[in-house]
Amino acid sequence: MNLQVQLPGSSFEPAVEPLDVGERVVQFGNGLVGVVTPVRKGIKPRVGMLLLNAGITRHVGPFRAHVDLARKLAAQGFPVLRFDQSGLGDSALPGQATNDRRKREIDAAMRLLAEQTGVYRFVLCGLCSGADDAFHVAAADPRVAGAILIDGLAYPTVGFWLRHALPRVLQPAKLWRYLRSRGSGGPSLADFRDFPSRPDAVRMMSAMVARDTRLLFVFTGGAYPYFNHRAQLGACLGAAARAPQVSLEFWREYDHTFYLRKHRRVLFDRIDGWMRSQFAQAGQ
Repeated sequence: MNLQVQLPGSSFEPAVEPLDVGERVVQFGNGLVGVVTPVRKGIKPRVGMLLLNAGITRHVGPFRAHVDLARKLAAQGFPVLRFDQSGLGDSALPGQATNDRRKREIDAAMRLLAEQTGVYRFVLCGLCSGADDAFHVAAADPRVAGAILIDGLAYPTVGFWLRHALPRVLQPAKLWRYLRSRGSGGPSLADFRDFPSRPDAVRMMSAMVARDTRLLFVFTGGAYPYFNHRAQLGACLGAAARAPQVSLEFWREYDHTFYLRKHRRVLFDRIDGWMRSQFAQAGQ
């Protein structure tokens, strides 16, 4: 691996104190660039975390969320690789676009983190399109022990449409604005996301739960156009979504990118607690 210099300090006040070990810039795969946040010396981790790009956001994450989360998790014994997928941030454009490009890049990231830290199981964490990538890879790769899906996939149900439509029916102005937006011909969610078909998603969920993959779904107000109630996850993804391996948070008042620092702190604490509860042996 081509290891570069330790990352310089930043004048931005971090939400999480830096570790007393150096973060390392790494180059791997086909022109991919990332940063490994290692655990403290003496800890032999067994589970590592990959933080995936959210849309076109670089590996620092929205409002440096990936930087702060990586340092928080590494302090608990979970090494983290946050990296730019090809064509984003510091990573080169792919030489050839293929349907499995994201899968191959995440595979390269897992192999890199294994080589660097000795972990052999991984948790994938992503927001929005990053959550889509995490879901697809987690369903297909047995090395993935868990996935954290922030505003990830869900599908409208009868209950969703009732909750969505009734307030608009009772308020004609809202109904008119909604009908106008539906007929505007503008881009829709499907233009930006990579949801499998609903039957495929149900099958993938069942396979992950049968393999004992742990899943944390976090929905915010940013998912409200397609997710508006906690019960909807089980209604749209079947019995596997109600299994003990699946955890769910619905924070309707939170922004999609966790703009407020206090909301990011809540998210970090929830992820940290979930990681320690599901993979406590990682730091031992």
